[in-house]
Amino acid sequence: MGSGLAWAVTALMGLQSLGFYVVVTWLPQVFQDHGVSPAAAGWLLFLLQAVAVLTSLAVPGAMRWARDQRALAASCSAVLFLGYLGLVLAPAFIGLRAQDATVAGALSAMAQSIGYLLAAVGPVVFGLLHTVSSGWRVPLVLMCVAAAAQVVVALAAGRGTVSPSRRRPVSRRRRSGIGARSWVFLSS
Repeated sequence: MGSGLAWAVTALMGLQSLGFYVVVTWLPQVFQDHGVSPAAAGWLLFLLQAVAVLTSLAVPGAMRWARDQRALAASCSAVLFLGYLGLVLAPAFIGLRAQDATVAGALSAMAQSIGYLLAAVGPVVFGLLHTVSSGWRVPLVLMCVAAAAQVVVALAAGRGTVSPSRRRPVSRRRRSGIGARSWVFLSS
């Protein structure tokens, strides 16, 4: 197998596998070193694996449907690149938004878990809109709206820092009618 195509397929498979094994092995530690609790880091890895399983079910069908698989293969690789770049840049960004390590960990866990959940829904919604609207206009308008929203929240996210939460007891009644105390977290 001396063809250039055979070597390209081999390199793609090898690089994809390298990325998978490195991420599965080291991602929780990367998160922990940036202030995420071990439990949250484990859940983030679980979320990544859930998205990977769903993606691995969808991509082969899309590959068979497409006449030329280059765009899909390159897009999947670009998403990985952006994810890795986000890991390089986001912890620094998140760390600059927090007043201390505890807040950085909580902010990181919130931003990454909810952020990746939002990101995982995006391709499904995009494809659904394409199917429902029978064209690309509606899903592409969604992406324009998402990009505009990203500009707005980037301006808000880039200013100031998140303060540590302070606990304030709040009285709450149980079903039995016996008073109970619970804690509410408020940002300073």
